[in-house]
Amino acid sequence: MADDKKIGVYLCTDCGIGEALNVDQLEAVAKKEFKVPVCKKHPNLCSNEGVQIIKDDLNSEEVNKIVIAACSPRVNTEVFNFDPLKYVTERVNLREQVVWTMPKGEDKEGSQMMADDYLRMGITRIQKSSVPEPKIADVNRTVLVVGGGVTGLTAALESAQAGYKVVLVEKAQELGGWAKKMHRVFPTKPPFAEIEQPTIGVKIDAVKKESNITVHTGTTIASIDGGPGEYKVTIDRNGSQETFDAGSVVLAAGWKPYNASKLGHLGYGKHRNVVTNLEFEQNVAKTGGKVTRP
Repeated sequence: MADDKKIGVYLCTDCGIGEALNVDQLEAVAKKEFKVPVCKKHPNLCSNEGVQIIKDDLNSEEVNKIVIAACSPRVNTEVFNFDPLKYVTERVNLREQVVWTMPKGEDKEGSQMMADDYLRMGITRIQKSSVPEPKIADVNRTVLVVGGGVTGLTAALESAQAGYKVVLVEKAQELGGWAKKMHRVFPTKPPFAEIEQPTIGVKIDAVKKESNITVHTGTTIASIDGGPGEYKVTIDRNGSQETFDAGSVVLAAGWKPYNASKLGHLGYGKHRNVVTNLEFEQNVAKTGGKVTRP
């Protein structure tokens, strides 16, 4: 943790703060109660001149923790943006949370007590804060793909072709998902006038032949622990579990058809010629492309 003796408190008197509050009293809170070595006042702290005062103290290594008692931290974020990897900055909102909370000139004693306490909290917080130390993780290069439909297969192939090891987990016994049940698919090539043969079979074959992809069908995810770059994954197949490490997860768990029994007002379940698009595809696939009554 950085040396607490290098805390600097900077008080702004603009926007009515200096008129509504006893800034000398705030300075006493910082210097006498907390023994802060650097405490400065400025009539417009967010001005170039005000910011330069803070920067000069930082550059001279006189301070390394900054308490800015002025306006809301929601404003002037870029103005008071000092290197967060070198310095700790705490904003104490005297303007919106104290001065602007009551009519001008009313309850000055209450406003002063509130401002004093906010400053105390800000200094205490920065005393207990430190510059964050980045964690350098050893990122695992294995990609877990959950789902063996067209999206999961595509993600697995592209990850493998990029040089990553891939573990593909599919809960069904076969790859392909709903796309495998389609008789024809939307056109993908100009002039986009004719429906096309599904290419899902080509993707399945490519996945099975790819040496960088390990496929687990009839398998579910038992648990995923850890975080990005260092997940620990446990999969389950008929009660038998296996654990491995992965650096990233692609969730391609697919979709479910809408419950068509809720569409009785459209004739579903009442008239046999009313079918869902998926039922239509499956029926056409069985007849080799011929449209028949169900």
